[in-house]
Amino acid sequence: MKKIDIAAILSPDLKSRMRAQDLKTLIENSGADAVEMDFQGVKFATRSFIDEFYNLFLKTPEANTFRVELINVPSDIKAMLDAVSRTQVRAKVIPSQSQEVSFKNVKEFLNYFSTLVL
Repeated sequence: MKKIDIAAILSPDLKSRMRAQDLKTLIENSGADAVEMDFQGVKFATRSFIDEFYNLFLKTPEANTFRVELINVPSDIKAMLDAVSRTQVRAKVIPSQSQEVSFKNVKEFLNYFSTLVL
């Protein structure tokens, strides 16, 4: 398992989505099949960074060619990861309650249309 020291590689202050994308590129180019991401030394992370990090590494782990394990995650960053995970919504399927209506001519259509509440 390859250990990634996030503070040393990126910065103790994680501020942009691009830095999360850079991290993913670095890992993919390393050819590692499993990585241990060490957050020791990370002092600050923006919501933008955490959101992108979550989407790239944690939301759909099967999309990656490598396994991810997080270690030494500060409590404030863990809380933000938890908050981001709760805001990830899946598309909701709304059942249709509409009926198909057909008309023989424009006059029937206009009569029907005039009865609709808009």
